[in-house]
Amino acid sequence: MTSHSKLVHSLIGTGGSFLCLTLMFGGCHRQQPTSFGLIFSGDTAGWITPCGCASNQSGGLARRQTLIDTQREQRPTIYVDVGGSASGTSEYHQVKLESILRGMMLMDLRAHNLGKTETDLGPDVLQRLAESTGTPWLSTNLSTKDGSWTPTRILVEEVGGCRVGIVGVIDPQLIHNDAWSVQDPVSAVVAALDQVETDVRIVLAYMDQGQLQSLAAALPEVHAVLGGPTGQSMSPNEIGEVVVMSATNKGKYVGELVIDASSDAQSYRTGDSRLIEVSSEMDESAAQVANLNAYYKRLSVLDFPADETGLVSSLTSHREGFAIAGSNRCATCHPPDDSVWHRSRHAHAWDVLVAKSAQFDPSCQQCHTTGYGIEAGFQNVASSPDHVHVGCENCHGPSHEHVNNPKVKTPWVAAQQCVRCHDRENSPLFQYDSYWSKIVHGVGADLPGNDSNLSEVEL
Repeated sequence: MTSHSKLVHSLIGTGGSFLCLTLMFGGCHRQQPTSFGLIFSGDTAGWITPCGCASNQSGGLARRQTLIDTQREQRPTIYVDVGGSASGTSEYHQVKLESILRGMMLMDLRAHNLGKTETDLGPDVLQRLAESTGTPWLSTNLSTKDGSWTPTRILVEEVGGCRVGIVGVIDPQLIHNDAWSVQDPVSAVVAALDQVETDVRIVLAYMDQGQLQSLAAALPEVHAVLGGPTGQSMSPNEIGEVVVMSATNKGKYVGELVIDASSDAQSYRTGDSRLIEVSSEMDESAAQVANLNAYYKRLSVLDFPADETGLVSSLTSHREGFAIAGSNRCATCHPPDDSVWHRSRHAHAWDVLVAKSAQFDPSCQQCHTTGYGIEAGFQNVASSPDHVHVGCENCHGPSHEHVNNPKVKTPWVAAQQCVRCHDRENSPLFQYDSYWSKIVHGVGADLPGNDSNLSEVEL
């Protein structure tokens, strides 16, 4: 609970379908606010930290909380999420999602709409996460087929004297888990809003851009349709008098909607709306840093094997003859190239994770170990201490057959592997020619010395 709000009443109706929260801002004797804000996030996609390894990347819960706290210093602000916080369904992904939800609750999250990744997890997992984290799941057009658990259908927040109705829907085409029963989004929203009296009506919609606009056109009685996933975040625009915008792309942006009251506080309209980048210039919230550290500590206890994370491709993990030999075996026949490797940042890639306490996070291990999830390659910290760092076979491919018979070529074209890890998120400055010059090796190569100016972001 923030210093700007006090929860004075909570009512859950039959089946958990209706939730009413009354918020008093600044005390009962103060004048009602002339405006208030709503901040929404979406498609966090498992990014509890900023998106990517580079130091200047956007996103992360620690910066998001700083942003929200700053906005709450200016006006009363409700925080909601449109969905897509999860990044998979494995136990590892569930542990990460639980930590993300705990972080969101530290920001006083009022509603979390169900996106595709949440529905993929299924009702039982969502109910367990609600019980362990207090997450207020919201979905107006979903229910469980067996009736065992139903997310809240409509949330009503009272900000001063304004009753804010918040509903949440998802594109029915995105539902692939048979446990759910799906309604038409427009019909579901109309039915839910008819249940209660509201002054402001907000729709959280996990839909693409075209569907968001169509939904806004079909619901002229609402004030805003806020969504994702739209690939890139959508700047605010209006369909009639309905504001449409989205915040998506791994939590790099949030959206802010401002609601202004008339002079007599009898009517409300949408005011300034904007996207806000969760930039690297923002300070990190101490509470969120503590939450991240607790997540890392939990991962260190679990030490997930690679084949239990949902991150390993079956195309490489179970391919016959695909097995890691180890960089030490490569060095036997290629000592000059091994010398270049030892002087490169690749040979110290694991150290980068250790410095951040992230060495037990499988998402990070993929690009900081040798042969992640491949036979005889890195499996987890306890069993694979010899396969930390980025070794020869990350680029040349699993080479067990090659070291046993040099006439068998290594399976991968090394130059084509760089961008698997040196992508836009993790290595935004990557240029093949300049980066290759730092580690050039092989037959006929003019072997360079160590370049101490190469940063950990660049390799």
